[in-house]
Amino acid sequence: MPLHRKKPFSAKQKKMQLLAKRVSKRDQAAREDPEWDFRQRPNEESAPGGPQTAHAQTAKPATDGRNKLTSQFDKLSRVEIEDNKKRSMQPLHRLSLEDGLTMSFDDAYSADVDIPVRPEWTYGESKSVVEGREAAYFNSWLERLRASDEEVSLYEKNLEVWRQLWRVVEISDILLLIVDVRHPVLHFPPSLYRYITETTGKPLVVVLNKTDLVAENTVQAWMHYFKQRFPAVVLTRFCCYRDEALVDDTAVASMKMRRQRPRRRTHDSRLVGDLFAACRSVCETDKLGLVGWEDLIARYTDKVEEEEDSDSGDESSDGEPDEPVAPNEDADEEAHHGERVSSKYVTLGLVGHPNVGKSTIINSIVRRTVVSTSRTPGHTKHFQTIHVTPTLRLCDCPGLVFPCVVGRPMQVLAGLYNIAQVQEPYTSVQYLAERVPVERVLALHPPADARDPENFVWSAWAICEAFAIDRGFYTSRGARPDVYRACK
Repeated sequence: MPLHRKKPFSAKQKKMQLLAKRVSKRDQAAREDPEWDFRQRPNEESAPGGPQTAHAQTAKPATDGRNKLTSQFDKLSRVEIEDNKKRSMQPLHRLSLEDGLTMSFDDAYSADVDIPVRPEWTYGESKSVVEGREAAYFNSWLERLRASDEEVSLYEKNLEVWRQLWRVVEISDILLLIVDVRHPVLHFPPSLYRYITETTGKPLVVVLNKTDLVAENTVQAWMHYFKQRFPAVVLTRFCCYRDEALVDDTAVASMKMRRQRPRRRTHDSRLVGDLFAACRSVCETDKLGLVGWEDLIARYTDKVEEEEDSDSGDESSDGEPDEPVAPNEDADEEAHHGERVSSKYVTLGLVGHPNVGKSTIINSIVRRTVVSTSRTPGHTKHFQTIHVTPTLRLCDCPGLVFPCVVGRPMQVLAGLYNIAQVQEPYTSVQYLAERVPVERVLALHPPADARDPENFVWSAWAICEAFAIDRGFYTSRGARPDVYRACK
């Protein structure tokens, strides 16, 4: 059989292939934003009749495919991106500790900005009727936020993601609001607190997570603050890993000298007993007998030494069920067909912002990896239930970005938004550098051509450029410092 030679691919054909690819990308961009004209330059977009800003853009409807549960946020226009880039080249305006590092609930959240609440429904209504009512209500909620006088930052605009929260709240007996102890004010939305305690009337337990990343006095201070601000809230602390506690989390030297974490980290279940004790204190009286709380708490408190020995291997410990634990695949169908609170189980629902450690807490309770985790915010796409005992189950809810009035850079720094999807990261670096001496923390040096290196005035762009030089980040063609890569 004769061998066929490969058909030659000329430079002209390659040029036509690239041209067709550009045309395809332009058509795709035109479908996503019909008002955008690729022939306009950035300075022309600010003219009347140009593309609308991010606050006036509408959310794209969720499809039935793989992107059905993908989070949707407003995007910056090209004019805003260019303006933020130019602003990052201006000298930094340093803020004092009181102005830059303090934030109250009034600064983070507004009383006029709430969250969408599922409309009333009955068992006799069809699926299309219920979903149509929810879609109409959600669209009116979006319009109300756009018409609000408050400047609302990034928030979830996909109805399907909000439905996950509604279903978890409905089927749960006790809600666990997971809060990152490094910034509890930002991760404690008062609108969610009112929705759980007032609208649904269900008990709420606030879990201060990741306590291994701050000093002990910081944890105690936050617990004292929440008890004074919200006396009815039940508080508990949690730490998923066994790490050396920080002595002073305000000193840069102490954090630099901290030992590097091992690659393989075992889940810590020493504080699970305190978590279950808090849940027992708010559990309804008629359901206290369903779960053997005393035996369950003793399983995590009285055998800490045995747990430390068993965590080094892969064998099941006393705190694990006899059979492998797997997420309940029928949870979505049960909740969708109208299941409220089941009388057979005590369900603990974990809710909160993305990347606060909800899935990791579940793995620590079960002492093995039963739900997938990632550093990327929004990794959990669908709520899932995990049985701890035959009558106690955990419900992991996907993280939601709740409406707030803090700046977009603060949300990016707090880990609420995927870094890979950030359109311009310079604003976040500027926000951080105005409050923390980033150039001293990273031991950066002024540019070599600076006239007065000792009195050099830093900017966010200069910090990223110096960091790129320090790490060896250069562009492939011009061999210039890759500021964008260093910034991210």
